[in-house]
Amino acid sequence: MNSLQRLIRNIFLSLTGNIVVKAGNSLLFISISRVLGSHDSGIFSLGITYYTFVFGLSALGLHELIVREVAPRRDQSGRFFVNFIFLRLLTSAAFYGLLIAGLFLFTPYSAETTRVILILSLAAIPEAVFSMCQALFEAHERLSIPMTAAIGNTAIKLGAGFWLLSQGAPVTQIAWVVPIASTLSLLLFVPGLISLFRNTPQSYPARINTLFLRSQTGFMSSFFVIHLSSLLDYQTDALLISLFLTEEDLGYYTAAQTILLAFNLIPLAIRTALYPLMSRYHSQEPDKLTFLYERVGRYLAALSLPMAAGVTLLAEPIITLVFGPDFAPAIPVLQISIWAIVFLFLNVPHSRLMLVRNRQRAASWMTGIAMAANILLNILLIPRLGINGAAIARLISAMAIFLSFYIYSHLYLIRSSLWSVVARPLLATGIMALAIAPLRNMNLLIPIAVGILTYAIASLVVGVIPNQDISHWRQIYQVRNQSTKE
Repeated sequence: MNSLQRLIRNIFLSLTGNIVVKAGNSLLFISISRVLGSHDSGIFSLGITYYTFVFGLSALGLHELIVREVAPRRDQSGRFFVNFIFLRLLTSAAFYGLLIAGLFLFTPYSAETTRVILILSLAAIPEAVFSMCQALFEAHERLSIPMTAAIGNTAIKLGAGFWLLSQGAPVTQIAWVVPIASTLSLLLFVPGLISLFRNTPQSYPARINTLFLRSQTGFMSSFFVIHLSSLLDYQTDALLISLFLTEEDLGYYTAAQTILLAFNLIPLAIRTALYPLMSRYHSQEPDKLTFLYERVGRYLAALSLPMAAGVTLLAEPIITLVFGPDFAPAIPVLQISIWAIVFLFLNVPHSRLMLVRNRQRAASWMTGIAMAANILLNILLIPRLGINGAAIARLISAMAIFLSFYIYSHLYLIRSSLWSVVARPLLATGIMALAIAPLRNMNLLIPIAVGILTYAIASLVVGVIPNQDISHWRQIYQVRNQSTKE
């Protein structure tokens, strides 16, 4: 299996695992919204926000660091894995303790809301171990094990959650399924870990080593700033909505973000599969790194722009179908926020390039500045524009992060032309939008089918995919087809 085939396989496995996890979370949230209403769904969403803070603050950027360091030197897997799990357990327990103290000292929420926050945030401890296991298998480009664990996690969570809802359980009881499912799913990693270390000779003993951990602190600081800035950038809006507005408003806002999760999964899967490959290319085959960087950017633009245009035009029937007509305030939030996803797509190759080139310090400054701007915009816009103001702040922040990463990469790492990447996809997307617009009030499947067909034809006409790429894909298909027959 060549590198391209391995990349495609890993994107598929990562996408499948992420789809299962996010779809499970979304289905649970949607079910709570429909059965218990927007108030309780807002409480559940707030609990997930605090869980994300505890999990994210304790991460220290170790997931990204272990992938980058282990991918080109797999004989050191054991010592990275053991030491980083030890560190993650300490930090996640410490931040959970700080959360308990903060909630009981300041008591900003009702007793029910506080209870849900504490229950859901408890999942950060087993999820810290899950994250390190996942990172290890990503570094070895063996994503089937994390996918299996993710499926198990989701199956337990949904099965227990749906049963509790059917029994009329309150949101405080339903919240327990999240930490329990996270803990039980760790068992699914055990056979894969045994096999991995049995078949990968190790140069160093797999034991806790404080000197080794100290040697990694220089890298950790920049990765932590990047991770913290990204965390605050994507969670501040929900936290500020809960403080400035109501749980019901947060329920509407989270409804739109739940729809966006489906589109968020694609760049996440590509980033997961791309990162170890780029790390290996940087260390062993630099010429291939440049080619991969350019091609990924072109395909991400071709994929993200029509998605954003389609969701903008069809936001009303999408929200109505999934959540019902009572969630109409989520429609403009979805129409604004979907364009932030475009910048998230486009930023994947630039952000990964900076990390593999050891430019995480510059990346940390950029994400930190964008995060600060996002917080300020949320504070200014939420009281004036409500949840739409939070969506606008997120869009501006995503655009700022992308532009800063792109400009830095263009000036100091690999020269590239943004216009050459987006021009043809933009033209094809415009043609698609003209075809969809008159069909917005019809059955949702009709404008979606027309949009896909129109975009495919327009892409061929304007040359969204280069001819040499089409020939290359055709050759891969022919070789694979021939090997299947043999």
